Amino acid sequence: MLAKMLAKVGAAMMFCVAAGCAGLGRDGRELRIPEPGQGESIAIVATTVEGASDSVAENVFSVSGTWIASGAIDPRHTCKGAGISPALTFANVPTNAVSLAITLIELANPQQPLWVVANIDPSQNSIQEGGLPAGAIVGASFNGDKITDGYSGPCVSDSEIHEFSLVVYALDQTLEFTPESMSLASSQLLVQAIQSAAFNSAETRFFVQNP
Repeated sequence: MLAKMLAKVGAAMMFCVAAGCAGLGRDGRELRIPEPGQGESIAIVATTVEGASDSVAENVFSVSGTWIASGAIDPRHTCKGAGISPALTFANVPTNAVSLAITLIELANPQQPLWVVANIDPSQNSIQEGGLPAGAIVGASFNGDKITDGYSGPCVSDSEIHEFSLVVYALDQTLEFTPESMSLASSQLLVQAIQSAAFNSAETRFFVQNP
């Protein structure tokens, strides 16, 4: 009897395989025969556009000095050294800029500018150390000791770290403004005029600390 039953079950299985019929799972649901490749694992691949971030970075308006970004500035640009303005390089200046301007402040004392320059020709991609572009106008500056027209090197008297921000602005106009000599109030007005006419800007920071 057992042999006959096993023979029937075997015959049924052979028929099912030959006919391609489906079976039932333990929960009674139909178990379908996997299609080609269905049993393979699915690989999730994160796609990126090669060079996209580099392309964006290459088109960003930027300014760089002779220091590493957020690093220490050379002492010759401070009141402890020669007090000479640093060399700057501009990259990707907006094509619709009519003029450029520069401001330099200590973050802790933004109302006391150390350097304010406006009406720089936007075709210039650099400024030499200690130089001033032809046709540019400058405001007064204050380095904690005295007021002067033009660049004032950062002057730090303690041993703390002092952080500074140098910003280059792209303006949609040439400023019709002549700052008063040796006047911080007039220089502050020049800064306001620069910021009002600016449509883009680039920043670099550095710090000064006495040994």
